[in-house]
Amino acid sequence: MYDFTNIAVYYDLNGKLVGIPTGINPNVEYDTRSLDIFYTLESGYNDTELENFLTIVFDACYSKEYVENMPFGLQVYTNKKSIASASKGFQLVTLCRYKKGSYEIKPWIPCKKHKGAFVPVHNISIKIELYSKFIPVEKGALALAFKAAMGIIENAS
Repeated sequence: MYDFTNIAVYYDLNGKLVGIPTGINPNVEYDTRSLDIFYTLESGYNDTELENFLTIVFDACYSKEYVENMPFGLQVYTNKKSIASASKGFQLVTLCRYKKGSYEIKPWIPCKKHKGAFVPVHNISIKIELYSKFIPVEKGALALAFKAAMGIIENAS
């Protein structure tokens, strides 16, 4: 298995989160793709609930293999056939969790040229690094970094 897991977390203007885990693409070496499953978290959550939600989505990665032409979880959630229709009205934050225990969080904004596509906000990424394999990421750090990415998107939009 890979030494990382990737998730996409879409959110709407009300703050509701839709988390999409990734699976291995068996047709391309070292390629992961969004799966056709999703997890939601209603707005009004606290930092502990946010971190638990992100952990659940991360833990669902590689729970099944990606199948060619599989709809993305956001398409399943919105019941839309195209990713362009499904992503309308959503913002995006992607997160990567490395086996060594560190994280990388990236804010994305909708692309004005291509419907349904997102582009990174000024190549910004927020990294949470471990200094030792014996020191876990501080409780609340992941929620804080996620909310910071959401703030970056709001300021860039």
